[in-house]
Amino acid sequence: MADNRSDTSVDMRTPLRRVKGLGASHHGVEHWYAHRLSAVANVPLIISFTVVVANLAGRPWPDAIRVVSNPFVAIVLALTAISVTYHMRLGLQTVVEDYVHEPMLKFAVGIANTFFAIAIAATCLFAILKISFGRVPLPPV
Repeated sequence: MADNRSDTSVDMRTPLRRVKGLGASHHGVEHWYAHRLSAVANVPLIISFTVVVANLAGRPWPDAIRVVSNPFVAIVLALTAISVTYHMRLGLQTVVEDYVHEPMLKFAVGIANTFFAIAIAATCLFAILKISFGRVPLPPV
């Protein structure tokens, strides 16, 4: 059976990729799906976060500590911190992959992006846990 491609076309895939039938359309779906899923998860979490912060506006410090010490509120805040930083990391990874062309710089910025997201999430979780367990001193009056 003759090949329908013209003589001028070049197949850039390796022989293994041709056998498996894998091409560009079979790459990156997991990243796209994770980014969209985290975006959907962020909607109720950000709404809950906004309600908590709006209710804390103008309240005295001990009331704010009491609200954040509530296990349900602490869990919502922790899930928000994790989901938002994960979503941020995925979005910045896409920007880096699209616009940074030098391989070593792309690698370094990708590593920095991951460590930055972990640092932000860890800082948020540390603050939430510290408040939840009542180890935060009251400010001087």
